[in-house]
Amino acid sequence: RRRIADGKVSMAYSRFLGYDRGEDGTPVVNEKEAETVRQIYGLFLDGQTPSGIAELLTKQRIPTPGGKERWAGSTVKSILTNEKYKGDALLQKTITVDFLSKAHKVNEGEAPQFFVENSHPAIISREVYDLVQLELQRRGKRGRHTSAKSIFSDRLICGECGANMVRKTVPSGNKKYVYYVCAAHKQDK
Repeated sequence: RRRIADGKVSMAYSRFLGYDRGEDGTPVVNEKEAETVRQIYGLFLDGQTPSGIAELLTKQRIPTPGGKERWAGSTVKSILTNEKYKGDALLQKTITVDFLSKAHKVNEGEAPQFFVENSHPAIISREVYDLVQLELQRRGKRGRHTSAKSIFSDRLICGECGANMVRKTVPSGNKKYVYYVCAAHKQDK
């Protein structure tokens, strides 16, 4: 707790993508892994879902932070929401309930938390991190899942009723025509 109060950042380096332990014990950017982190943030801002990004990373055979082959959407989401990628650290997110069994739980106010700005080198700029947090909030407000197969998925809204516009494809000879129609009025308009 004294280390935390002094603002000293520690990470689970073996399970944390993008950073290695430096010689003096401080985090150092691992450029190869940092590229994966930047790719995750970029794909999310391009409209991909965490599960879609996980599927893509699995296909690219990029190992997970734990060294596994198969990515999960929850792993991608935890990378997207971790403030350490912008160079800051929220310390004491979890607390040890029992020091003998080393049981941990989420800190819900039982112990003070400390936020340390610029505690280590950033992989993602603050602007990109903040944009991702805003996009996560925006998608969360919709209250439902989106496939995000197109950059327009869940972004085009009907001007009359506020429903989502859905993509339709119509084959015509050897060509395909794509158009968008209101999900609530696709039969009558």
